Amino acid sequence: MISAWLSKAAAPLIKIGIVFAIGAGLSLGAVWLGFKAVDRLGEIIVDRVKAAVEVTDAKWKLQIADANLKVALAQAAQANDAMRLNSELAAAREEARLAKEERRKANAAISGGDVGGLDVERVRLLNRRR
Repeated sequence: MISAWLSKAAAPLIKIGIVFAIGAGLSLGAVWLGFKAVDRLGEIIVDRVKAAVEVTDAKWKLQIADANLKVALAQAAQANDAMRLNSELAAAREEARLAKEERRKANAAISGGDVGGLDVERVRLLNRRR
């Protein structure tokens, strides 16, 4: 009798327990499915960020290469200008050395080299150097 009464009283509780167990199983499944969806979404975001970083890196590398090329061309132009100016300077120095040598020869050719001071011919030699 007690067992019949217990089984009669427990039947609705068992039904409610089964419903709660099914609900808990469905809830757990939904939570697991949501977790997997969020995880997959995170992977997609990470992949997109990596792709964006690679594009940005490629852009910066291209800009750096372009700037390096411009610098190399500017350095080559500057080196060419320096060599041109150096050769012009060397030519001007040689010209001045030859003019100085010519004045020395002209000074030595003037008679009266043992007389001290400047005479008219020596002054003319000095004025001619300009």
